[in-house]
Amino acid sequence: MEDKNKNSEQYLNSILGKKTGFSVPKDYFANIEETLETKLAEQALTKEQGFTIPDNYFKELENEILAKVTIPKKEAKVISFKERVFKIIPFAAAASVILFIGLNSFVFNQNKEITIDSLSDDDIEYWLDSNTINTTDIANVLENEVLEETDFYFSSLEDENIEDYINSIDNTSFLNEIN
Repeated sequence: MEDKNKNSEQYLNSILGKKTGFSVPKDYFANIEETLETKLAEQALTKEQGFTIPDNYFKELENEILAKVTIPKKEAKVISFKERVFKIIPFAAAASVILFIGLNSFVFNQNKEITIDSLSDDDIEYWLDSNTINTTDIANVLENEVLEETDFYFSSLEDENIEDYINSIDNTSFLNEIN
């Protein structure tokens, strides 16, 4: 019986349809208190601007700040490289004189004569292997020291010694030289 009651909600929905002409946004009643409080607080605020900015304020702002902030220039202490070098020169000169005297007295005053006897056999062999000596080189060195017959008067050769020498030499070598 309640289904046919003209004032029931179901009967009205069936006749009119489920949609009514009114709608409420979702969570409207849950947030209504906060919304009303914020609107009342906004109306209580004054509508006038509290501060005004002078004309050309932002154009001149940077220059004014830089004028207040600039630090006075201090003279930098400059140490010249040239002055440092001039200070070191006397010490370098004194050190070089002491070094020169020390080396001359200890190293260069060694009077060690080099003779053939002081050379080792290996040194002489190395020198002979690495250097080539020509007969012209020897002739240039001994040019002034030409030997003459009179240089051999200190030795006396006897005929017997000469004969013994000739007899001891192989005669075939003389024959080979002649051919």
